[in-house]
Amino acid sequence: MKQILVSAGDALTAKLVEQAGFNAIWVSGFEASARLGLADNGSITMTEMLNIAKPIVDAVKIPVYVDVDTGYGNFQRTVTEFEKIGVEGVCVQDDIEGQKTNSLWGGKTELMPKEEFALKIDVNKKSIKVIARTEALIRGYGMEEAKERLLMYADYGADIVLPHTRDAKLIMKDMLHMVGQDGISVKPMAIVPTKFPEYTNQQLFDMGYSMIIYANQTERVKIKAVREALKILKKSGCMLPIEKTLSASLDDMKGLTPC
Repeated sequence: MKQILVSAGDALTAKLVEQAGFNAIWVSGFEASARLGLADNGSITMTEMLNIAKPIVDAVKIPVYVDVDTGYGNFQRTVTEFEKIGVEGVCVQDDIEGQKTNSLWGGKTELMPKEEFALKIDVNKKSIKVIARTEALIRGYGMEEAKERLLMYADYGADIVLPHTRDAKLIMKDMLHMVGQDGISVKPMAIVPTKFPEYTNQQLFDMGYSMIIYANQTERVKIKAVREALKILKKSGCMLPIEKTLSASLDDMKGLTPC
């Protein structure tokens, strides 16, 4: 099944994603950290992320996937706790615990040995899916290292594998050749096209990806819209220009909440 996941950091946004016809929600660690005034460096706790995710799960009927960074120290417990609140899946990455930073900006950092990470994700789970994400490409370790990691993670129970990258062409040229290679069956592959927004969903699906994750777009749209609204309010000294151009109606907002 092909899925498009769109980020939502709260129940209201999740309902808008569902109403727009997308078939899954992504709860982003980057977005969640930013809303709490934290850097995206593993500062957010499992309890904080559970508290963010549960109202989202309760608000929508479509599946919800949660970014759990490096797994909060005990990945088996993390899987269990997120399974309890009804999430469809969690995504865990192979940074070393306590050393996670946002890979869209940073350079090369040490990763957890692949054998150690593979054992980490080899957990008991019932209905929840595990997305195993490698930082090998985006951190400069190269294609072969990324391939080895994803093949091992698939063998150790990952339901979906995710090579994080800034370079779409690198992925297109080589990564999907893993499928069926030497008789190895690779699990469905996800992609996060933050750094290559020009590619359409259909192009990515045609390349063989099963899951497309729009990881932070809704929060970035909010930042721009709120900044513009505040600028207009400051300049005009009244709400009317905002009401006419940027604001949803009160009835619209009420309609997104329970009766």
